[in-house]
Amino acid sequence: MTNDTTVATDGSTGEQRDLIDEGVPWETDQDPWPDDYQAAATFTFDLDAGELWRAAGSVDPEFARISYRGEYGPKVGVPRILDVFDRHDAQCTFFVPGKVAADWPAVVQRIHAAGHEIAHHGYTHDSPRNMPPEREEREFKQALDLFDDLLGETPTGYRTPGGTTDQTMELVLAAGMTYDASSQATDVPYLRDSGDLVEIPNCYLLDDFVYWGYNMSPAFEFQAGIAPVQQVFEAWRAEFEGLYDRRRLFVPTMHPQVVGRASRVDMLDRLLERVLATDDTWVGTCADVASHWHESVV
Repeated sequence: MTNDTTVATDGSTGEQRDLIDEGVPWETDQDPWPDDYQAAATFTFDLDAGELWRAAGSVDPEFARISYRGEYGPKVGVPRILDVFDRHDAQCTFFVPGKVAADWPAVVQRIHAAGHEIAHHGYTHDSPRNMPPEREEREFKQALDLFDDLLGETPTGYRTPGGTTDQTMELVLAAGMTYDASSQATDVPYLRDSGDLVEIPNCYLLDDFVYWGYNMSPAFEFQAGIAPVQQVFEAWRAEFEGLYDRRRLFVPTMHPQVVGRASRVDMLDRLLERVLATDDTWVGTCADVASHWHESVV
């Protein structure tokens, strides 16, 4: 999910670039968020399903045999997540590999029909860094065509399934997309070097897989057990409150097969409730944030 990015050298003012580089609160005369909102939040979900486990099988073939674990996401996790956001009348963004959309078309259509954003997450969940350029381009366009056929529109944003190459952002721009959501460079949107693409950064602190991405065997290299739900809620609430005070952007990265478990989706409900209870935090999709940043900030 991490890749090296630099702040734009065109399209934004030197003062704005300095503020972003230094990571200090927004202090220009221009409000970063619409309608006098204090802060913003965009809740994101990577609907990887069994593709996550199949791709992990390239590292250890034993992962591929448990791809059935991913079925929990579209079967159980997605309906629960949609219920949460429907109760709160809020929208979110689902990053979906094209192969998952091909395997679970009715689920993706249901997400789209509920008013949530469907964004590009590769075709397979293989890292572009491990592909020849021709394969990366072919799979990127394959996903675009699939979403066009399935939903009648193509995504406006992208998140890499694992790293980027020299041509990745060229493909994103050539597809007419407005944003990328793969970096961890800061905690406020910014323009990438092209000047045409908004970056919506995320961080591992707000990634559910860090806390709950556990497998008995084979084990993930990074896993450290299964964190208690309340512990994760407190960590995420504290991060939101810190970002709120600084007028920044809160971007949780979740996976329906992980956060969709009963106690965890209840935690998500409480977290969204906490964010909305401020009454001046703008909750929108990644596409909403990117559009606002293009039109009003830079």
